Amino acid sequence: MDIDFGVKAAVRWFLGWIAAAFLLVIFPLVVPCMLGFRKIRSAFTSSKTIRGNVVIVTGASSGIGSFIALEYARYGARLVLVARRENKLREVAEACLEAGAMDAAVCPADLTKESDCRRIVEFTVSRFGRVNVLVNNAAMAESGLFEDYETTGSFRRTMDVDFLGAVLTTKYALEHLARAKGQLVVVASVAAYCPYPRQAPYNAAKAALVQFFDTLRTEPIGRLIDITIVMPGFVASEMTAHAEGHIPWWWPMIPSGDAAKAVVDASISRKRHAIVPSWYSSWLPYRAFAPELMEWLPRATLVGKPPSIMVNRALNAILGEELTSKLFRAIAALNF
Repeated sequence: MDIDFGVKAAVRWFLGWIAAAFLLVIFPLVVPCMLGFRKIRSAFTSSKTIRGNVVIVTGASSGIGSFIALEYARYGARLVLVARRENKLREVAEACLEAGAMDAAVCPADLTKESDCRRIVEFTVSRFGRVNVLVNNAAMAESGLFEDYETTGSFRRTMDVDFLGAVLTTKYALEHLARAKGQLVVVASVAAYCPYPRQAPYNAAKAALVQFFDTLRTEPIGRLIDITIVMPGFVASEMTAHAEGHIPWWWPMIPSGDAAKAVVDASISRKRHAIVPSWYSSWLPYRAFAPELMEWLPRATLVGKPPSIMVNRALNAILGEELTSKLFRAIAALNF
């Protein structure tokens, strides 16, 4: 039996490497073909109008969500605006009507409650009879080292809002989107692949979003609806305004309006993924081939700790522990 198991393991190992070699060989052929396919697909889909389409936007009371709603309004969409603060939603709804929306309804809801996620879809269908686009944008974030959390409540809520809220709303909207041959638009973040410190729950939630909706593409529903995942960098918004001491003072912030326009443009052209701005994609090769660098740089420059044990030992031997500690704290202080 042990011999048989060893033979099977060897065969699987051999086939695995054969598959890997095959994928590497065809890579230069596949990429141009896929780029051509995207161009052709874009030519057919970019001409699609969204005037009159029913669009649900979660997290629409402020920040990027309110600007996403305004962008769809300029195209003449029928909007359902979702967030907890009804007064803010009504202000955004008025602005959307002035911008050209055919209609703008408000649906106050708390995405941490499954009943509210279901009610959002029921409200939309009862008012407009269909759902063409669901924009999963609602998000929250708290800044802090994971080891310093005293209770689990805050990071549980982050996962509930940023991940499960989107998943549950999608679950109840799915049959209506399929019927309308509609679209899911997911506002994730570059934090899904870039391990930025002091926001572990937020990063995890955004990574979960990307993987969940990418997986939906492989399932039968993926043939009936389009899925667009947009990953913005740091956006100047109400959420990031409260992140003092977390984002370096020199870091380029994307205006909410620019980020929202990129989201809607990606939606209209039916892109699979969009990184906003595109220069954030320069981190992807490091994620694949030099992940240590994505760990060392933030640790040294943002957390104020030596990048690695080896560097720490070397500097301790040269400068001493106290001076080494002060050096890295000073480096981090320069950023904030």
